[in-house]
Amino acid sequence: MGSSLRNWFQAVDVDGNGQITAEELQAALKKGNLNFSLATVARMIRAFDKDSIGSIGFEEFEGLHLFLTQLQSSFSHFDTDRDGKLAVQEVESAVKHAGFEIDVPAFMSMVQAFDPDRDGHLSLAEFIALSLFMKNCRTVFAAFDPTNAGSVTMNFNQFLFAVSHIA
Repeated sequence: MGSSLRNWFQAVDVDGNGQITAEELQAALKKGNLNFSLATVARMIRAFDKDSIGSIGFEEFEGLHLFLTQLQSSFSHFDTDRDGKLAVQEVESAVKHAGFEIDVPAFMSMVQAFDPDRDGHLSLAEFIALSLFMKNCRTVFAAFDPTNAGSVTMNFNQFLFAVSHIA
């Protein structure tokens, strides 16, 4: 798979500079029927951009590819009625399986935020966007919780910093 993944990376890297931008990734995902806003794709890039240059190289892309592959597998596993979307209960099962313990109000607020058509179901793209949001939240929260206490105290500037790295 390594060489085929590298070939795919090179095909997506339109300008051939060894880095994939959010725009390049968005266009490639769209060809695979995964339609994400540029903002969501930029969040994908940020989540895996270890050197913080605004694009991802091949090694970073491998991490993103693994993340997306795992999410597609999880989506298929928890789509128990095989209708191509996850009902709220199926999303809850997937979130718990991923190791998140979230209270009902926070969970419902999050699901509603990623269900723009308010149909009570998440498409694969919506599920990926929600999962990416949760991954970024976990990463940012951990930066403010170095002792793993499970709670943090922050001032407004720290809050703005945290939110800007999640959104």
